[in-house]
Amino acid sequence: MMAFDFRALIAPSNSENFFAEYWERKPYHNSRSDACYYSPLLKNEDLETIISSADLRYPAIQLARNGSYLPAEAYTKNVKHGGEVFNRVPDLSRIQAEYRAGSTVVLPALQRIWPPLRELCTALEDEFSHAVHANAYLTPGNSSGFTPHYDTHDVFVLQIGGKKLWRVFEPPLTLPHWSQAFTPAGYVLPRPFLELELHPGDLLYLPRGYVHAASTSDAHSAHLTIGITVFTWVELISELVAQSKEITGFRAGLPPGFAAREDFKKTLKDGFVRCMDELREKADCDRLVEGFLQKVRSGRVRAAETFQSDVRVIGLHTPLLVPEAGGYRISAENGSAILEFEGKKLTLPNHVRAALDDMCRRKSFRPGELCGPLDNNGKLSLARYLHEQRFLTIEAQKSRPGSPTV
Repeated sequence: MMAFDFRALIAPSNSENFFAEYWERKPYHNSRSDACYYSPLLKNEDLETIISSADLRYPAIQLARNGSYLPAEAYTKNVKHGGEVFNRVPDLSRIQAEYRAGSTVVLPALQRIWPPLRELCTALEDEFSHAVHANAYLTPGNSSGFTPHYDTHDVFVLQIGGKKLWRVFEPPLTLPHWSQAFTPAGYVLPRPFLELELHPGDLLYLPRGYVHAASTSDAHSAHLTIGITVFTWVELISELVAQSKEITGFRAGLPPGFAAREDFKKTLKDGFVRCMDELREKADCDRLVEGFLQKVRSGRVRAAETFQSDVRVIGLHTPLLVPEAGGYRISAENGSAILEFEGKKLTLPNHVRAALDDMCRRKSFRPGELCGPLDNNGKLSLARYLHEQRFLTIEAQKSRPGSPTV
């Protein structure tokens, strides 16, 4: 099966052209003659199967009509099984009835359960370094699920089945921040500057802020939206504000009566300028940027986890192995022990450092043998955590003579 990535998404265009001409600038439309182009990602029949048999719980399945979402009670039910109750289980007959009445079925964050979409979102995060999600929308013919609005994330629209008419309007706010959601109050819809019908295989990119309205005619529509929620300079500046709390002078209170006296305005302005100058002088920009990057990396789309049944519970006498030298790094940072390996960075409390150093010296060890201030429960917790993170492996050998078995 073809692996979908950014190159496949925008083909036949290339990334250099896309980022130079369209990204955060203007819409991009690609009309393809291949109705099955997105089949490796998702097909219309896949959506029907997911809705019919995946037993998605709210909010993983939602219904929208006339610009607003229906309450979950309109299409879910609570199912009693013995003494247990399964809440908000999809009621397929009610969902079908609402769909026939004009509601759009929405499957938010579909990459959580659909591996091809998870792989695409991971590939796009590699490309953009921004957060990526995938939503699916099914709309019946002669209907529209949402009123005109703009999104605060950039959107790639992938038409999967049927067809849909899109009208696009100039943005009332250029590149809105995620906190600046669209408000219809006072907004007067202008003439659309772009009007097009998407067919299976087509692509439409909309930068955040572009108002759009979509509707179906004689055919239903199935489409994906790949949303790119960007990290802006606002987020990076927020890290600077957080770091300012470490400067003593910034923690001093504003002058008593500052909000009641008009003559304090100049005092506040002058003090603000001094604070900015001091922050520029004292801020640790290297640490700030590295901390921000680490936060971004930690929020990445993660590979699907798997459950394993054939495991052993680690005890005080379980033989464990540490990776070969050079496969990891131990350091200290802000009073914590830092363990880095295979692209991971684990932050551990400093009181485990002695046990961590001891296990790495031994290479092969049993938790009960570790030196340092940890008691047996602490040694077990550390060993089990590092095994769960795949730093430690259980040694394939028999227990030592005279030692209890696990």
